[in-house]
Amino acid sequence: MKIRNLWITLVFIATGAVATAEKPDVVFIIVDDLNDYLGYLGGHPQVISPNLDKLADESMIFPQAYANSPQCRPSRESLLHGIHAINTGMYFNARSKVEQRRIGTPTMQQFFMDNGYRVVSGGKVDPRGPGRVGDVLFDRPGDPKPPKGALKYARGGRVSDGYPLDAKDEEMSDYKVASWAIEQWNEPTDKPVFMSIGFYRPHRPLQVPKKYFDLYPIESIQRPAEPVGEDDWDDMPEFAKKLARSFAHKSLGGGMSNHEWIVENNIWEETLQAYLASVTFVDLQIGRLIEALRQNPRGRETIIMLVSDHGWHLGEKKHWSKGAIWEQTTRIPFIVSAPGVQPGSVSTQPVSLIDVYPSLVDLAGLETPDWLNGTSIKPQIADPASPRPPAISSYGAGNTSIRTERWRYIRYEDGSEELYDHKTDQNEWHNLATNPEYDAVKKELAAMIPKDQHPGLKVQDWFDAYQK
Repeated sequence: MKIRNLWITLVFIATGAVATAEKPDVVFIIVDDLNDYLGYLGGHPQVISPNLDKLADESMIFPQAYANSPQCRPSRESLLHGIHAINTGMYFNARSKVEQRRIGTPTMQQFFMDNGYRVVSGGKVDPRGPGRVGDVLFDRPGDPKPPKGALKYARGGRVSDGYPLDAKDEEMSDYKVASWAIEQWNEPTDKPVFMSIGFYRPHRPLQVPKKYFDLYPIESIQRPAEPVGEDDWDDMPEFAKKLARSFAHKSLGGGMSNHEWIVENNIWEETLQAYLASVTFVDLQIGRLIEALRQNPRGRETIIMLVSDHGWHLGEKKHWSKGAIWEQTTRIPFIVSAPGVQPGSVSTQPVSLIDVYPSLVDLAGLETPDWLNGTSIKPQIADPASPRPPAISSYGAGNTSIRTERWRYIRYEDGSEELYDHKTDQNEWHNLATNPEYDAVKKELAAMIPKDQHPGLKVQDWFDAYQK
């Protein structure tokens, strides 16, 4: 039986009733550093992403989907174990001397293996690679490199390291991961299959074959929109400015932010070109896998979920990379395909990566463990307007974002705040936190911040450490 409904909100999930006698196959796809620069999400007007856009058309999408942490390690560990970073203190990629709670819950891979699945995992799924549990594991291969000395930007933590490679698709790691995943999908087995596949691009370095760069002539590249006649930072708290001027909370040499450095060196368009080329490249590789999934060799119902680990700034709010809890850093694709999903359906209710684990378990017809922090999206598949709790993103102890269907509220560790109304301000240009007219809204959203957060390391602790 072929997959009936393919959804792409950067999460593919199969829903609907599943006979207990035959468990469905489950395919989980995660992409590294992919923001909303996809045609169906409208993040950039020039992006070419036909395969993910087609998948979105065939599936159910959640355009209000968010990462719980704006860095790889805390985001992926939280997702795979089903435990929020605010409950573990694992807020950053770097490990700290502040004690973090050891995560004792099984990963998704272990859970599905314990429930009779053949588990295969390849590429970058957890922070280290494919994960440590599985019947078959495949580490991400290396990529070709530019000629020695060719890179003129990859230094000092700068984010502009794009370069068109003189290489074929077949030489790239994501191509090899997709090919491996296709082989595993077609492998005969009497067990249901749980696949977790991680694609690396558009993670840095932004280096893919030259033909993808050629799709985006440098003279045609459009920068992100900026407010006209005003400075986006005028109404931002000082702490937010300090965070935006750093690189993933680490200070940069030379006293210049990444944004200032990129503007001064006139490479904004070049960096956008490299990111867009990387998105188009990985879109094609994912498309190869999705086409193979459509030809189901075992005749089982199939659940597909596709997500990204977090978003990425490319000059929006004068910020680059990750390491913030604004819309562009946290928004991700979330797509779901499954039996019972209405193709083209949309839920604007907030979802986040903490909801992936319970959603896949619920959609597979398995009993959902009570220790999972997230909430299944199965009710939204039946009724897209069914309300959901807010998406919570955290970046260090005391830095928390609350995202509802309409609002984003941020409270920083020094007590400063931001409030944005996405009904009228999708770019988050106008901070309403100091406007007394919105005190009631702010109070309601602030009450949604969990009060028992793990008192782990703060961003200011990192600032202090790097200044010494």
